[in-house]
Amino acid sequence: MLPEDYEESEAPYADASQAVVATIFFVVWASDSFWLHVTTSYSQYIPSSIRNALFLVFTVAGGYMGWRAHEQIFGVAREEAELVDYGVYGLSRHPMYLGIMTVFLGLVVSTASVAALVVLLGVFLFYHYLASYEEMKLVEFFGDRYVAYMARVRRWA
Repeated sequence: MLPEDYEESEAPYADASQAVVATIFFVVWASDSFWLHVTTSYSQYIPSSIRNALFLVFTVAGGYMGWRAHEQIFGVAREEAELVDYGVYGLSRHPMYLGIMTVFLGLVVSTASVAALVVLLGVFLFYHYLASYEEMKLVEFFGDRYVAYMARVRRWA
């Protein structure tokens, strides 16, 4: 737990913004993939078995990474703040965000939606901003320990 006087470590409106960004992605992906078919013409060049296999790999890997990251942070009671730099956090400094984006990539690959891929690039920029904000706060709180962690572990793996 962070001290009571510690400022909010997430960017303002981060939770609501993530919900909005996810909704935009899903609306664009589903509309293009199942209704409009404006940018899914590339799917004819990639066999569905390959697209389905990649979908399975990306969604399972991303879902697992996000779940493990969530469990490492929220599934453990801590008496005081701890820099979690092991497990999936030893592979990526932001495995929850990376997991979400990997699941989205699986959806993009499954239907070869170029429109959803463009939105996914925007999703990446959004999460890059959130990660940068959070890292600034974490450096303020953990100091040199977090700076050393940043040098040792990549942001996006």
